[in-house]
Amino acid sequence: MHPAEGEVEILRLEGAVNAEPILAALRASGIEARLVREALGSLYGLTPEGLGEVAVVVLEKDAEAARELLAAAGRGELEVGEEEAGSETGSETGKGTE
Repeated sequence: MHPAEGEVEILRLEGAVNAEPILAALRASGIEARLVREALGSLYGLTPEGLGEVAVVVLEKDAEAARELLAAAGRGELEVGEEEAGSETGSETGKGTE
């Protein structure tokens, strides 16, 4: 289980199901992220001795921001609502029309 060139592993978890919410949070924050997993674990659905582990990887340039996001989530400080997301998008759109 190795990240591609230019990527770094920021977290390792048991099972892709556990990693999906983390991927979603990273992507919602504008950080490209993907899962890397062992081929045998995904083929056979095995979990002993790390075969069910998945690694969350991001681009090297995003690693610090991704780790900060995970740390904030771990402290219970991460909260994203629809209103916040919508207002950010609206302000970006408004800049281009002036």
